[in-house]
Amino acid sequence: MNVPMTHPNKIKTKVTCAKSHNDQSNQIAARLLEDASRNESMEPALRQLLEAAIAAASEAEHRVAEQEAEIERLRELSVTDEATGLLNRRGFTDAMRRALTRSERYGETGLLIIIDLDGFKSINDTHGHAAGDFVLQTVSNVLRQCVRQVDDVARIGGDEFAVLLNQTAPEPAMARSRIISTVLNDLVAPWRQQRIQVRASIGAEPYGPGACPSELFNQADSDMYANKQRSRLRVLT
Repeated sequence: MNVPMTHPNKIKTKVTCAKSHNDQSNQIAARLLEDASRNESMEPALRQLLEAAIAAASEAEHRVAEQEAEIERLRELSVTDEATGLLNRRGFTDAMRRALTRSERYGETGLLIIIDLDGFKSINDTHGHAAGDFVLQTVSNVLRQCVRQVDDVARIGGDEFAVLLNQTAPEPAMARSRIISTVLNDLVAPWRQQRIQVRASIGAEPYGPGACPSELFNQADSDMYANKQRSRLRVLT
């Protein structure tokens, strides 16, 4: 049986409206109770009713806060890669859409970087999947250290990562992508009593006003595969 899903934004709107309503109810009940305290002739039953109204409003506000926290937690899970804590493909797609919107509106430029780990399957086959997960986490930590707070980093596939260098000119962005390539290809992940050498192929494509998300991604992806092919040819020769 298909269960209809409610869009998170609609849920958030409903929760916000409910919170606003409960806040107003709480304030009204508090004012009534304050007025009642000045009225010595008020019936005890009415005073108890007002106190119960305040308690109910406070409880409702607490439940709304819990719902908001849960919605935010679910939203974070929907855009976060569980294994590395980076953005997942959906989260990165959203980040790229926001960056290109800013680019169109304010003329910002930047660079999309696609990273693919070379020989990752052999790491899993030789050292086990736990070692593979450790390599992914190690690469993730290195990428975090190589970017600024305004940049976006994601794991978009099994051994594929993406970096969006935002609000930067093409030349310094390309220089940073070369640094990322050097750092990753010099990286050794210490796994138990072994040292796992990391190898990565990188493709990069600058963006600016008028950039198309799919074309931008395809160009960077094609550049990455071309570099991977050249690397294989160097090894063979």
